[in-house]
Amino acid sequence: MAAAEKDAADVAVVDIQTSSIATDVTSSSNNKRKRNDDVDNSQAGTAKNGNNNNKRRKKKKGGGGKKGSHQHRHNKQKRNWIESCSESIARIPSNCAAPVTCVITRSEIEEEPLLPKPIADNVAQSDDTTHTPGKEAKIDCSSNNELTASKTSSIIEQSENNIAILSKSFATTLAQERKVPWKIATTVQVNGEEKKVFIPVQRHTSANGPTKWQQKQKKQGHKKGQNYCHLPDGDNGDGKKNPYPKEAVPDKFWAQRKRLFSRYDEGIQIGGKDDPEMWYSVTPESIGLHIANRMVSMISNDWKNASVAGAGETSNTQCNESKKEIVIIDAFCGCGGNSIAFARLNNNKDVIGSNARVKVIAVDNNLSRLKMAANNASIYGICKENIVLIHADAVEVINAYQEGTRKEMQSEIALNDRCHETYFGFAVGGVELLPDHVDALFLSPPWGGLGYNMNNDNGNSGFDPVHGISLESRTHDKEDDVIKTNGGELLTMAVKAVLSESKQEGLVVAFLPRNIDGINLTRVAVTSDVKGVVELEQNVVNGKVKTVTAYLGPCVNQFLTGEGKK
Repeated sequence: MAAAEKDAADVAVVDIQTSSIATDVTSSSNNKRKRNDDVDNSQAGTAKNGNNNNKRRKKKKGGGGKKGSHQHRHNKQKRNWIESCSESIARIPSNCAAPVTCVITRSEIEEEPLLPKPIADNVAQSDDTTHTPGKEAKIDCSSNNELTASKTSSIIEQSENNIAILSKSFATTLAQERKVPWKIATTVQVNGEEKKVFIPVQRHTSANGPTKWQQKQKKQGHKKGQNYCHLPDGDNGDGKKNPYPKEAVPDKFWAQRKRLFSRYDEGIQIGGKDDPEMWYSVTPESIGLHIANRMVSMISNDWKNASVAGAGETSNTQCNESKKEIVIIDAFCGCGGNSIAFARLNNNKDVIGSNARVKVIAVDNNLSRLKMAANNASIYGICKENIVLIHADAVEVINAYQEGTRKEMQSEIALNDRCHETYFGFAVGGVELLPDHVDALFLSPPWGGLGYNMNNDNGNSGFDPVHGISLESRTHDKEDDVIKTNGGELLTMAVKAVLSESKQEGLVVAFLPRNIDGINLTRVAVTSDVKGVVELEQNVVNGKVKTVTAYLGPCVNQFLTGEGKK
């Protein structure tokens, strides 16, 4: 089995090894040289030959070359897998099967630069633009966002009940299921014949060529005064310095706080030294709104198609007529960035329709984060009926559903003994508050901390979604008594919970790092019995790939081939 898996992996990543990374570096004007036909055109060979050429240049110029300049140029050429992989849709080997196609798309978002005031080229920084402690006005940036003593116990409490644990019955069931280890599929059965899995890659027209931002910058050319100075302590030009310890909240996150929440100054709570993880876990607001728009548009489009197809069938027509509510589970809501983005669509009837509404089930195992999410949702004016806060483990919530319908679950606590609470008017409870059906599941699991791009064992291919994502579900009050779930198991659970191949319904969306290995992710989708297409969307902000969003479900292919994705 190990040899077969290796062969399948070699076939699957053939396009990575022959990607345009090496071609771009070797064809660069700085690296032009005469090459022998027998020279291996690989990244290693390119780097080696490039270094030799660099030495010759320095020698010719009398050693006047800038130290490390070639290394800088070489690093600048490096790109993530999703940016560099070539198409392989027409190169499927005869001994392989391709049950799922990986389609790469691109969304482009333009934002105003959240940087300090620009300074002109080759001009010394004047006194009025230089930030020195002696001249800077003291601004209290904690009045709205720092937690007062009266709020500490209710918002950022670190009690034993703050982290949700699995119910005993579910923990027992999950432990039994884990006796059979999860394995990624390397072969599939096709007409009784076993064939290796091959992942064809197709680039959508939106993902070809340079970004619109790059084209715009090239057309405008370099303008004097557009170089930005970097001020200390996370100051982005408004005079507010990072109030948190730098080891907890790095300056770069504080400087971009209004990209995370545009209304940050109105009292938004992201966390602090007690929970710094939220600062690098929140989805930037512009990307969150884009994802919410696409998800709801896909579901609405799917409903319309189902209504047209079932016009002659009374049952289908009645079913679609009765669907006036789009239910989305945000399984790792944190302090509410994506949940708020979903709920804000209720103010946009052009997306959801005049008679429908979006209901968000915001799930997190950390009660403090749910309270922060309630606070933040209230600042954005979210209707109290549009978000329900669930204090539970994401793994248990996902397993509560099958093909979009809630399973029958035995409650270990009598309903009349439960104590429901409200925070800022939003209901907070356990799994008993889950709805009977769900249309979409949004996954934004932890990637492994700030050093996520260093934690993969996947070589040059990028972030491995199986081993790079790891969840720990507590089964008792003891912190070391946990059940671990990897990224492959999580996606398989999500697909079974929401997608219905027979009904052609359901949507699973995963928010992933920009260096994700698309081949491995699509192979996980094959293992999860996904059919057709997996879309990997590059979320590009001001010309730079920030994150990747994966879309899985029957409606994805319809949306791509229709008018949804231009």
